[in-house]
Amino acid sequence: MAKTGTWIYDAETQTMMPKGLFLQRKHEARERSRSALPRPAVFGSMPPIKSMADGKIYDTKGEYYRSVARAGCEIVGYDKNWTDYVGQPYNEKKHEAEIVADVKKSIEQVSSL
Repeated sequence: MAKTGTWIYDAETQTMMPKGLFLQRKHEARERSRSALPRPAVFGSMPPIKSMADGKIYDTKGEYYRSVARAGCEIVGYDKNWTDYVGQPYNEKKHEAEIVADVKKSIEQVSSL
């Protein structure tokens, strides 16, 4: 039998096979792995977020969405780069240390006059 046409190496079976057969097997494997559901249910995690509707912090999407709905608001659109606009949570100890350093510097400046 002459081997004409395009052949592809299948890593699973570790054999050479015709391109048509290779593609058919890949298609069948993909069809078997699909769900009967219209789309997958993906519940991703999110960092804690402060709701502008009630001022509380939520760490799950469901709770956040329910709080927004309770306040009579709605969420519109989705910003793919939303993490660019979220700052670090307020760290009281860090800011307190900065204030103390500023006060010490001011005292040194005034005492040097």
